Order: sequence, then structure tokens, then C-alpha cells
Amino acid sequence: MRRVIGIFLVVMSTLSAQTISEFALDPQKAVELLVSREVTAITMPGAITAVAGADMLIDDGRAAAVEVEEGASLRFHVTHAKGANFLLVQSLQPDATGTLTMIFEGAAYVLQLRTVAGNPIASAIFTRRAGDAAVKLDHVPEPVRFSPRMAFSVLDRARAYPVLVKSLPRAVDGVTLRAQHRKIDLPDVEIDVQEVYRFSREDALVFLVNLRNKTDQTLEIAPSTFAARVGNEKFEQSVANGPRTLRPGESAEAEFAIVGMPDGTRNDLSADNAFTILVNTSRRAPETAASAPVSVTKEAPSS
Repeated sequence: MRRVIGIFLVVMSTLSAQTISEFALDPQKAVELLVSREVTAITMPGAITAVAGADMLIDDGRAAAVEVEEGASLRFHVTHAKGANFLLVQSLQPDATGTLTMIFEGAAYVLQLRTVAGNPIASAIFTRRAGDAAVKLDHVPEPVRFSPRMAFSVLDRARAYPVLVKSLPRAVDGVTLRAQHRKIDLPDVEIDVQEVYRFSREDALVFLVNLRNKTDQTLEIAPSTFAARVGNEKFEQSVANGPRTLRPGESAEAEFAIVGMPDGTRNDLSADNAFTILVNTSRRAPETAASAPVSVTKEAPSS
């Protein structure tokens, strides 16, 4: 024979007449939870990542009913919908005990389940301790005060990063390096994005790139037009260095920095973004061959 265990939503209306308990979140301490054949609801302050337990029927609550073989060794029925901040527990056996583990915010919380005949906990609410609450700033951070000196400083430190990180690490404190080696193919030039540096204090990104002229003509390069695009957002350079011209097939290194936003607010851009690099180029008109100078030789008058 089979017996059918139904989803517990129909009995939730009886919870108000039973015990409601509150527990402080503490992954270092197991919590004893008294349950019965009635439903016990367990609530966390945020989404529960996973639940696990031995000899337990664990489902996601999608099925209308779950069939269990008569005489099965299952002790508890646990329902947890993916991404929900609560789960439901019901005892299947009298005098059953078991350990249920919940994963919440990367930590494991252990519940010692024990079946009782009367006075089970109908609702167990887990709350953060006072010290666990996020600290709010009294005021928002001040916007970055851009200056040419600061902008050139991040360029200098990015170029010298391999040396500074060994000899003067404080100079690159809070700097994140991402070696990308991504190629951007523009109509006239190929851009190799070699390294991207994130300067958190200055709210700056520094791009070290290599440009290669793909054409058979000399290119005019405008470093002041360097920009990085992510999706539909375009971030223009705050300071840039690079070649002004590139001969056919020639390559050269360039660098530019994006500091804050034009309105003075922070951009908080991650160096992990897959940036598309843009720069304006133009083909120099081919030079026309100049007329060769005419050499005139005067003969000495005959005597």
C-alpha cells in the first residue's frame, strides 16, 4: 500500500494557535526544534540556498502530493521552494529525531528535529543579531575630485605596477589588475586590450592597449577620443597617451584612464567588464609625387 503526504498549505491556518519561537542566527550553535505531524514553518532573513538531511523527504513544493511507500524509513517531510526564505517541516514518524542542515549566506545552520506529541513549534523565525546588521553610512562618499595630476598619477602607477607591487606596495594599495588580452577589431585599427587596472580610491580604470594599423595607408590617431563601451554605456577618457600616427602595419602602445563620471559622481566600474575600446582614426591622403628637381650643368666657355 501507499500513503499520500499532501502539501502542507491547507494546514497553515492552524499555526496561530501554536507556539511561535524566535532564534538568533548563529552557525556555531545547533537549534533544537520540536515538530509534529502538524506543519512547522522555518523562516530565515533571506533566501535559503539549500537544505539537506538524512532519511528525509525533501521536495520543492511543486507537486500536489507526494507518494511514500508504507514502512519507508523516512522520518520527516521537508518542503523548500528554490530561492524561498522559508521551509516547511512535518514529522512522518512518532518519536523521530533527525538533523536538518540549511545553507544561508554561505554558512550552515543546523536544526536538531525532535518529534513531540504536543506543543510543537509552529513557526520558527531566525533573526540577525544586532551586530550582524549592515552598517549604514551617515553620509554618502564624496565624489572624486578629478585633477590632471591625479589622472597622470594613475597612468604612471599602472605602467610601473610590476615594480611597485614588489618594491613599494603601498603605492598600489587597493589596485586591482586584470590581464585581458582581448582583441577589438575596428575598421582601420586592431586594438589589443592588454591590461585593465582598477584604482578604487581614485575611482579610476586604466587601460593599457596596443594599436596596430591594418591598412596600407598612414593613420592619424586621436588619443583624446579613446573611450570604453559596455553594453549601451560609453565612458570617455579623462586622460590619454598614445601615438598620433601609425604607418601601414605599424604597432604602438597607448594608455588611457577613465576617472569618475562627468558629473563628479563615481563610476564604480569593475575591471572584469568585457570593454569595447573605441578611438577615432583617419587615413592620411597619399602624398603626390613631387616633380624631380632639374639639374643644369653649365659648360665652361671654350677658349
